[in-house]
Amino acid sequence: METELTKKMKIAVRSYKPIMSSNMRTIRWAEEVNVGTGYVDSIRFEHYVKNIDDVYECRKKNTKIDISKPLCGRKSCNGCVYKSSKLHERELGIMATCFEMKITKSDFKSKNGHNFVGNRNYYVMPKNLYPKVKDLIEEGVGVILYYDNGTLRLKKECEFREISQENLSVYLFNALKKWCDLTPFNYEKYVY
Repeated sequence: METELTKKMKIAVRSYKPIMSSNMRTIRWAEEVNVGTGYVDSIRFEHYVKNIDDVYECRKKNTKIDISKPLCGRKSCNGCVYKSSKLHERELGIMATCFEMKITKSDFKSKNGHNFVGNRNYYVMPKNLYPKVKDLIEEGVGVILYYDNGTLRLKKECEFREISQENLSVYLFNALKKWCDLTPFNYEKYVY
């Protein structure tokens, strides 16, 4: 049984920092998805640029940015852009991001709910829980803090991990069974 806090945190991560922020890109997510080792609270799929020669950069800071973390680190930056030496030869991949919601220390210490199988993996927790569990967080897993007003703040960035196409296909297939959309389709309207 999910708490109200867990539900609020799941809603908040749906729009949390997409890789390629654009209305032209599709971002899909699903909740409580079986990933083979258990169920991940929320998993999101989106495009990212795979070409190694291509870079993201921040025009305001005039610096290149790691492709797995395409924002310069500022809270809000509209200078971060994708730049390609071969504008029409971009190779897009699918990025899987896993979010595990933890609301108490005992919840965090539970053997359940540490299913980090994505390219990017984060714990999402209330800001007051972080000091109690910071030494227990696995290397390479990021932390996003949830504040009482419903906002999220990145506390610790995750490391990018490669995942196989076979595993990505399994995660996508299992997520298809659980897609979450902002406006659910009203089937009752079409029942005769």
